[in-house]
Amino acid sequence: MILAIDPERERISLGIKQMQNDPFSNYVAENDKGSIVKGVVISIDAKAATIKLADDVEAVLKASEISRDKVEDARNVLKEGDEVEAKIISVDRKTRSIGLSVKSKDVEDEKDTVRDHGKKEAEQSSPTTIGDLIKAQMQNQ
Repeated sequence: MILAIDPERERISLGIKQMQNDPFSNYVAENDKGSIVKGVVISIDAKAATIKLADDVEAVLKASEISRDKVEDARNVLKEGDEVEAKIISVDRKTRSIGLSVKSKDVEDEKDTVRDHGKKEAEQSSPTTIGDLIKAQMQNQ
């Protein structure tokens, strides 16, 4: 691929790397901020865990984002090889870093459950208008 042409110095800059697919860019295109993703813990220290999301794609899960409960040391909660499901909370294309949060995923799951429960209750509730009561009574006969 031609990167630059300098006619004054009679030079052409070429690039081979630009011809190859970039795993990070491809992954971020498919899984942008807010996506729920799965990965495996590949390294861990007190403040964060490094999660392998795909080949050549890694993310950081900070200790404060592991659980709603306060986590002082990520090593007490996670171990290398653990599978983690988390939400992408940040993507920095310049530094090629992805931030994850299990806490945000759990909050979102809870909101979805409450919303679904509310819908089920509304569907299962008894008739509320006189017309609904009469219709229900007529269907029972």
